[in-house]
Amino acid sequence: MHIRNGLLPGDIERIVRYHDEYYAERYGFNHDFGKYVEGPLIELYDRNSPKERIWLVEEHGALKGCIALARVSDEEAQLRWFYVDESLRGRGYGQKLINLLIGFAVEKNYQRIILWTVSLLDEARRVYERNGFVLEEEHKTKIWGSELVEQKFTKRL
Repeated sequence: MHIRNGLLPGDIERIVRYHDEYYAERYGFNHDFGKYVEGPLIELYDRNSPKERIWLVEEHGALKGCIALARVSDEEAQLRWFYVDESLRGRGYGQKLINLLIGFAVEKNYQRIILWTVSLLDEARRVYERNGFVLEEEHKTKIWGSELVEQKFTKRL
């Protein structure tokens, strides 16, 4: 098991496929969710900015987790595409990814990290709150074929 940063050929497709399949099976999201993941992920790759980074957890060549920090402005970055495969949960990989992301954000002089999520993702929310992210906004929305409560969390650095 190891964590690496940067995307290799095929990684974008694997990240999109994981999100698309997992959220469809677990929460009933339609396949618009995969497109929602794919577009900004490709943009992050194309920008190749030194102020942005993506980390991937791999086990024997299989992608088992992901987290990214995407620039919003000089002061603000966004946590994106965070997941840890169910087979690894409870083993500290989610916390390792969060620590890498926060450390990188501090190194790049961001003043805050934001993230958008939905209220039904209880496990992820607990990780965010344990790491100092505070719920700042929420609203009901219909997206990805589901009625959801979208939430914005912020961590001040």
